[in-house]
Amino acid sequence: MGTAVDYSNQPSQTEHAPRKASGPANDMPDTLRPANPDTASLTRAHLKADARAPRNRVNRKALGHIWQSIDIFAVLLLTTTGAYALSGGDVIAVAAGELFPLLAFAALCPAFTLLMGLYKVEARESAAFRMLRAVIATALTGSAITALSLITAPDMAPQIATFALTAVGALTLLHVIYAGFVQHWARSGRLARNVVLVGATANASKLIKANAGSGTVNVVGIFDDRAARSPQALAGAPYLGTTDDLLSWSLLHEVDRIILTVTPKAEDRVRLLLGKLRALPHTVCLLLDLDSFDPAETTLDDIIGVQAARMSGVEERFGHDLAKRTQDIVLALGLSLVALPVMALIALAVRLGSPGPVLFRQVREGFNGRPIKVLKFRTMRHDPASAAKPMRQVELDDPRVTRIGGFLRKTSLDELPQLWNVLVGEMSLVGPRPHAPGMRTGGTETAKLVAEYAHRHRVKPGITGWAQINGSRGPLHSPEAARERVAYDVAYIAKANFWFDLWIMARTLPALLGDKANIR
Repeated sequence: MGTAVDYSNQPSQTEHAPRKASGPANDMPDTLRPANPDTASLTRAHLKADARAPRNRVNRKALGHIWQSIDIFAVLLLTTTGAYALSGGDVIAVAAGELFPLLAFAALCPAFTLLMGLYKVEARESAAFRMLRAVIATALTGSAITALSLITAPDMAPQIATFALTAVGALTLLHVIYAGFVQHWARSGRLARNVVLVGATANASKLIKANAGSGTVNVVGIFDDRAARSPQALAGAPYLGTTDDLLSWSLLHEVDRIILTVTPKAEDRVRLLLGKLRALPHTVCLLLDLDSFDPAETTLDDIIGVQAARMSGVEERFGHDLAKRTQDIVLALGLSLVALPVMALIALAVRLGSPGPVLFRQVREGFNGRPIKVLKFRTMRHDPASAAKPMRQVELDDPRVTRIGGFLRKTSLDELPQLWNVLVGEMSLVGPRPHAPGMRTGGTETAKLVAEYAHRHRVKPGITGWAQINGSRGPLHSPEAARERVAYDVAYIAKANFWFDLWIMARTLPALLGDKANIR
């Protein structure tokens, strides 16, 4: 359990009772069980409501890549500045032997910092140790190029030594700043991965205790289908219910990973649990080898990365995510500037067309099912009481749609404000269209009609998508239509890339203008 959340003071029915150290962690004698099942359920309900997962967390892998990019840019800048200073402004006239140590600096510095593991962000690592490794990496680089200058350009050795000292100092200062950020974020819990464990087992207890105080993983709680055998809390982490409770948990969108702590030898039970958990958009891991686990040497975070098999979910692709986010920001910003006059005219038309606000904000499901507020131009008559009513999808000749609203829907111009959702990172230009929580198709909740429905939440929702350009647009009125759309969404997630997104965007306008069949 990470430092961000402390469950040690949570109420427990067995808190004051003695307990044997031997036997499975979820084995409890009858004398230790709550006498009143209703009391036990009430206690679990309170624990489930009080469980909190730290938000606004920092992606450690992405952070390491960002710092590496900053370092490379700084090294190139220092090298260029050094070459300019040594040459007196005429770099071309400088002898190759004099430039060689500087080029060696540009190559060796990134290599040494990478070799010293300075781009692996660890919450449990002390700031002093991180800075020491940074000093070693930069000092080795500075010493190497100074020694090299004595061979290739002995007359310039003092100047190159001065450059080395300056460059080493500048890069060391950068890593001092990095270490400060790591220490601050670690203390606030922002570097901890939020995980839940499925299986109140002895292995789960061992892992939680080993992770205590590391700050790398925050165990929000434990779920186990064997509710009759499960304690109110295990090693300080609360028991929050069964796997069915996990599927409907309101805080599930704040969880990064689900870990099965059931032994892989229990094949039938593992298969049953995976069958349920695969319906979630989250990464699901199965712990493989706990026989060699040494709590003094290995944390839960290490085991997640090394001794666990990913059974479900999408692997992080930093390069793809960076390219997609860059694409979203650049294109959404450009489109916003171009569409600004059009949006101003639409806003005026909506305001004059019917009383009510210009923009309509609706809660939709975003990445991992996180609730987001999606912006649209209002296309229906304003009803202040609509928030308290069940959501009803738009129908043909729907009387709620205004005159200007009908035009905006047919041309999809009502979606233009969602460019703001893209810029703030809640949506992407391309992805599955965001649906409302609990959306129904033919009177049945859509998520219950399609087993893979939650898989569409493994990426950010989009303004347009693969399903939309293939004709699956507008409301869903049949189970077949729901399955078709989800199939397109899952297919997009499997083959999404930079060029595929551009192709979908290029196909969007012709597909929309040629669509006369779908209700929008």
